[in-house]
Amino acid sequence: MANPEVVLAFSGGLDTSFCVPYLKEQGYRVVTLFVDTGGASAEERAYIEARAVELGAAEHVTVDGGQSIWANVVVPLVQGGQLYQGQYPLLCSDRYIIVEEGLRLAASRGITAFGHGCTGMGNDQVRFDLAIRALSDVTILAPIREIQAAHANVRAYEQ
Repeated sequence: MANPEVVLAFSGGLDTSFCVPYLKEQGYRVVTLFVDTGGASAEERAYIEARAVELGAAEHVTVDGGQSIWANVVVPLVQGGQLYQGQYPLLCSDRYIIVEEGLRLAASRGITAFGHGCTGMGNDQVRFDLAIRALSDVTILAPIREIQAAHANVRAYEQ
């Protein structure tokens, strides 16, 4: 029987880089996904893909999410006219777009697990987890949160 697969939201940073070999050690075939919601150069995209492959991802996918972030997040929020602290448009994270693209990729391949590199301390985990739960019933894998329970200094453990 083949290893179970996971789509891993991947930025190439320390946390998501740690997740690739960790998930492989857990028996998963890891498909990394970088959703470029704006601002990543061709060189940055190439670096992120090379990093994923170097770490052992079975496959890497890059998706252009720029139009989606504008159409589904920025424009509606600006049209709503709300300002954060009365100064600039009340915007939110692109995590929702990353989740949508990741779940789309997972569904197209029959993958039933979605992973992210969020810690158990920040609000990114809430954005990822709630968006995933709202849109699907896939298994959520959060390796950084898992190791946080066993290791006081997560950064030192990751390195």
